[in-house]
Amino acid sequence: MKLLLKNPVIIGYDENFKDFYRSDILIVNDKIEKVYPNIEIHDADIVIDAEKYIAIPGLVNAHTHCGQTVLRSYADDLPFNEWLFDRVFPLESKLNQQIVYYSSLLGIAEMIKSGTTLFFDMYFYEDMTAKAVSETGIRAVLSRGLQTDENEHKRIEETLKLIQDYSSDRIKIFFGPHSIYTCSTELLENVSKLAFDYNTGIMIHVSESENEVNECFERHDCSPVKYLSDLGIFDSPTVAAHCVYVDNDDIDILNRKCVTVAYNPTSNLKLGNGFAPIYSMIQSGINVAIGTDSAASNNNLNMIEEMHIASLLEKGLYKLPNIMNASQILKMATFNGAYASLFENIGLIKEGYKADIVLIDNESLNMMPNFNPISNIVYSANPENIKTVICNGKILYKDGKLTTIDEEGLKKEIKDIMKYLNE
Repeated sequence: MKLLLKNPVIIGYDENFKDFYRSDILIVNDKIEKVYPNIEIHDADIVIDAEKYIAIPGLVNAHTHCGQTVLRSYADDLPFNEWLFDRVFPLESKLNQQIVYYSSLLGIAEMIKSGTTLFFDMYFYEDMTAKAVSETGIRAVLSRGLQTDENEHKRIEETLKLIQDYSSDRIKIFFGPHSIYTCSTELLENVSKLAFDYNTGIMIHVSESENEVNECFERHDCSPVKYLSDLGIFDSPTVAAHCVYVDNDDIDILNRKCVTVAYNPTSNLKLGNGFAPIYSMIQSGINVAIGTDSAASNNNLNMIEEMHIASLLEKGLYKLPNIMNASQILKMATFNGAYASLFENIGLIKEGYKADIVLIDNESLNMMPNFNPISNIVYSANPENIKTVICNGKILYKDGKLTTIDEEGLKKEIKDIMKYLNE
């Protein structure tokens, strides 16, 4: 199939994300075939008049738990340990495969409608999330959450089965040890070896709370970052979520080991976990991407909002209005996350790259005037401005309608799940 986007303003045609220009975009099957002005309409099967739209690479949600979407608003306004151990973990015991499947569909629907084409996920029943990804056309990096208990080896076997059954041009499987406080040293060492043997990546929560860091010093006489590095976790491509409580030595390790940090500003704020020193990380050369975390702690999966908060938070924290500018934030929310995924040729609007593209209405009232469309996306936009979402060359959302998800049917299933969870 040939899909032609006529004359949008293009942002993200190179890694700078500082400039924009108008051109046509010709998509053939799953790839961007040509970015050039005045491509003939008769060369395409489908033509979208994008004159009033901005085209950006698909947004990348670098950290979430899609199967947890049904826990939205269940455990709000609580300290982190109480939220996790007293509320979230107990309710999760009631979840089953069917619930995680529909919860994943709910999360994917929300992400698509707010411009996300790739997400990183860690949860259980991850085969159900993989099924939802396969059916809906979005792209994902998935991991079965691992922890130390009597089912530890079973979870590793589930990860290996995910690699065998679901690895594709839209799905990659990473190993997902939850954290240092749920995983033993032996499990982490095993994960390090397995990730190397299977030539894949790792995602893990790191230094999210003060308690985690203090306990690590008490048990291992070092920080979580140093502990994980010594165990070989960072010898494979790793996405470290949160990294709120890290010092200069930690930042040096993360940089040297080429770890991607998934910055989750809303979740960190809402759970009272503090402020990650993201500006310092970026200055050191660390690849920083942006994630929402789950709807249980955010409470949404809206990357448009997350970009806005990420920029403002750093400016206020460091009292420097010129840092974390709009171009840098947009790159973090697209290219940087794409880079960490290990997928090839995604994250830019460039010939030969995969066609993961979002069209944003540049003439909505909240987007006018448009002196700088890059600034407008980060500081002014909302999901209502998203008009078309394309992933792997397929239109997943257009003019308010999801093309691969029955939205009304999904709402009915979620209402039934709510009744069950409230019993």
